[in-house]
Amino acid sequence: MTRTPHPVRDRVLPPKRPAASRSTAVYALRRCGYFAVVVFSVYTLSFFLLYALPSDPVALMLERRSGGAGGATAEQTEALRAQYGLDQSLLVRYVETLGQLLAGDPGTSFQSGRPVPEILAAVAPNTLALAGGALVIAVPLSVALALATSWRRDSVLHRVLVNVPALIAAVPAFWLGLLLLQLFSFTLGWVPSAGGTGLSGLVLPAVALALPVSASLTAVLVRSLDDVQQAAFVGLLRARGLPWSRVYLAHVARNALLPFMTLAGLTVGGVLVGTVITETVFARAGLGRLLASSVETQDAPVILAIAVLAAVLFAAVNLIVDLLYPVLDPRMRHRGGGARA
Repeated sequence: MTRTPHPVRDRVLPPKRPAASRSTAVYALRRCGYFAVVVFSVYTLSFFLLYALPSDPVALMLERRSGGAGGATAEQTEALRAQYGLDQSLLVRYVETLGQLLAGDPGTSFQSGRPVPEILAAVAPNTLALAGGALVIAVPLSVALALATSWRRDSVLHRVLVNVPALIAAVPAFWLGLLLLQLFSFTLGWVPSAGGTGLSGLVLPAVALALPVSASLTAVLVRSLDDVQQAAFVGLLRARGLPWSRVYLAHVARNALLPFMTLAGLTVGGVLVGTVITETVFARAGLGRLLASSVETQDAPVILAIAVLAAVLFAAVNLIVDLLYPVLDPRMRHRGGGARA
C-alpha cells in the first residue's frame, strides 16, 4: 500500500548553503591543486618531448668539444651516457629526474658540465628584472589609459583612445625594440644600445616588452568598463545623486576588474616568452637567450629546468589572482568553490 506524502512532514527541504568561510577554503584548496597539476603537467610534457627525441645529446656534446673533429671512442661515449643517466630507460630517468627536482637538484648541463642551478642563478635575475619591470610599466599604464578612455563612453576622447591599443598591438615586438633603439640609443644617446647594466640598461627593454602587453590589457579593461556602465545598478546610483567620479571609480571600476585580473595573470606567461625576443634584440644575458642556445644544443637538463621554473612562476601568479577573486567579488564566497570569471 502506497503511503500518501504528508504536505509538511515529507516536504523536500532545499540544501543548506555552505558557510562562506568553508566555501572560500574549498575554493583555495582547489586552486592550489590546479597549481600542482599545471607544474606537474609541464614537467611531464617537457621531459618526454626532450628525452624522447631521436638525436643523441652526448654525440652533440662531443662534437662541440672537439670542434667537429670527432675522435671520441665508443667507451668514452658510453661512459658519458652512464654519467648523465642516458643509459637508463626513459621511465627510470623520468622518476629519478622528478625526485631530483623535488629535492631542489635539476642536475648537470650536458654541454657545459656545470650544475644547472649555477647556470640559472647567473642569468635568472636579469630576466626576472626585465619581466618585473615590464609588468610594473604595463599594468598601471593600461589601467590609467582604460580609465581615461571609458570615463565618458560617448565622448570624442573615447572614440580616439579606444583604437590606440589595437594600433600598439599590431606592431611586432622586435620591430618596436629596434625602433626604440634607433631613437633613444643611436639618435639621442640616452641609454646604452646593448648589454647595459642597472636601470639605464633595463628601461628600454622593459618598455619594448611592456607596450604590447599594455595594449591587450587596456583593450580588455576598456571593454569591461563600457559593459559595466550599462548595468542597471549604475543608473540607480546616478539617480540617487552620487557624483560620477564616485560611481565610476568605486563601483564601475571595481566590477570591471575581474576580466582584467584574469588576463593580467595569463599575461605573465606571455611576458616570459617575450623575453626571448627582447633579450636577443637588446643583447642582454638572460633565461630567454639561455633557452635559445640550450635548444640549439639539446641541453635537456637546462631546458627542463627553465620550463619548470617558468611554469612555477606562471602558476603562482595565477594562483594569487584566483585567491583575490573572492576578495573583489563577495558572490564567489558562496558558490561552493566558485568558478573563474
